[in-house]
Amino acid sequence: MAGIISWLSMVIGFLGFFFGFYYLSDDASTSLTIVTITTVGITGVLAFIRHVIFHKEDAKRLGWETERPDWMFEVGFANLGFGMMGILAVGLSWGTHAQVIVLIGYALYLFQAAILHGYRYFTDAEKSPARLWRSFLATLLYAGMMMFFAVFGLVN
Repeated sequence: MAGIISWLSMVIGFLGFFFGFYYLSDDASTSLTIVTITTVGITGVLAFIRHVIFHKEDAKRLGWETERPDWMFEVGFANLGFGMMGILAVGLSWGTHAQVIVLIGYALYLFQAAILHGYRYFTDAEKSPARLWRSFLATLLYAGMMMFFAVFGLVN
């Protein structure tokens, strides 16, 4: 189930980017709203579910099995915090600046996660293609696109 939720999160996030770019030149506000609700709001909540409710399966999927999943819960709660802020920023119409701040915060968080996964890939004896492509490069691209929309939201 953790794998399905992970893929679902990526699909929702990248659909959010697709529609964000689609509306970018016509309606910057709609573009930013779509990206915030999908890439932060929905995916943050799904990441919480994956890391907390399905923590054993998710840790195994990531190659970080442990008898003490405290760190998985901590990561899940961080994702939930960002996810709920994305939902609230959009749902309560807090405006562009709130959405930009949420995007920047989550992008920085995911950038750090991508760097950690990249470090693990390059330093582990066993090279996992999933860690390289999905956990490192896709997450790095995801964080970069979030930052693009955040900067775009600031200048428009």
